Amino acid sequence: MIGSGRGKYRYLLIAILAITYMLIYLQRTNVSMLLVDTRFLEEMNLLGQTARQGLLMTVFLLAYSLSNMLMIPIISRLGPRRSLILGIVMGSLILMFGGWAASFAAVIAVRILLGIAQGIQYPNFSVLVKNWFPPQERGTANAVYSMGGTLAAALSVPLFGWLISSWGWEYSFFVPAALGLACIIPLLLGWITNRPEDNPFISAGEVASIKTNQPGWPTPQNNGKKKGTSQIWDNSTFWLLCIAYTAFMCNWWGLLTWIPQYLVQARNLDMSGMTSYVTITYIVAMGSCFIGGRLVDRVQRKSLVGFGALASVALATFGISSLPSSTGAIICIILAVGINEFVFPAAWAILQAITPDRFMAACAGVISGTSNLFSAMTPFIIGFLIQITGSYASGLMFLVGMSVLGALSCLVLLRRDH
Repeated sequence: MIGSGRGKYRYLLIAILAITYMLIYLQRTNVSMLLVDTRFLEEMNLLGQTARQGLLMTVFLLAYSLSNMLMIPIISRLGPRRSLILGIVMGSLILMFGGWAASFAAVIAVRILLGIAQGIQYPNFSVLVKNWFPPQERGTANAVYSMGGTLAAALSVPLFGWLISSWGWEYSFFVPAALGLACIIPLLLGWITNRPEDNPFISAGEVASIKTNQPGWPTPQNNGKKKGTSQIWDNSTFWLLCIAYTAFMCNWWGLLTWIPQYLVQARNLDMSGMTSYVTITYIVAMGSCFIGGRLVDRVQRKSLVGFGALASVALATFGISSLPSSTGAIICIILAVGINEFVFPAAWAILQAITPDRFMAACAGVISGTSNLFSAMTPFIIGFLIQITGSYASGLMFLVGMSVLGALSCLVLLRRDH
């Protein structure tokens, strides 16, 4: 049970959002398994080209990050429900064409267009959490829908490994495209609405309970010097939070993209062993996300969770490359990916606490867009470092540096009582 309150429809809503997030997240994660498929690499002329391989994730993230920010007017105009429908339909149709791609350039084009479509989707999840959950439940609510992403990462390796080995790499595009279209069903049926008071399935008592427990945004004392969104953009707390979230995203995308290949090539695991360990890693991450969300709801200074997590991730990532045994490296991978998930509910709970309702879509788009814009270069940077040094250690040390930077940002936020 997420919290107290009359009625439980919001718990069903967040479960639906978690499933939706899982299915649309699968659409972006097939790249990791494509990078270990010899047929795909040969047909796209990517054998030995780790920098170009990293571009498959980087171009998606660049388009995704820009879409997060540039689509804010569309998201604000359409509202969360209709924006999600638009983004899901666009993304699924675009992904379908990836299975017919005959060149590296064509796959890159699909990844760019998919990034644009999914960038429309993401800020709406945070808006719905803010609208549907009181502050003392938002850490857990953010964690629950985020668990859909970690579950997708856990499922992606065995799912795409089976599809590619049984049917060919093309089906790693076709199948998630079809699954994604199923996500619009609860949206079309009205199970998910922009606000609880618009929903025909929720009780009046639960609506009243949600609204009663949501304090109004205090009027800023700015003496007329700052108006509108400048109250947010000129706030250094917002940007410190953005740095911390960027570190989280760099770790997420860097490890998600390169861990399968690292285990196969640097640690000499076979495909079966690699698949098992990666699946276990993201199952642990899913549980860690939920635990992190519950912890965030129980501590007053939520940045403490972010600081502890990012500092621990830096140590674990250093261990991945420095420990001589494969077993030690695998344990560090599990710790790095799992502990990193504590940052997600902390960051979004802080943002939802400091942001007025009317700016939530804009702020969610900017923090997601900015963090993804910088973290977008991570898969390419890691691939480039691997290519010029001949070692995965250099790429992993880049992630260590980003984790330390994020931890320092959280330390400043902690001193400001966030």
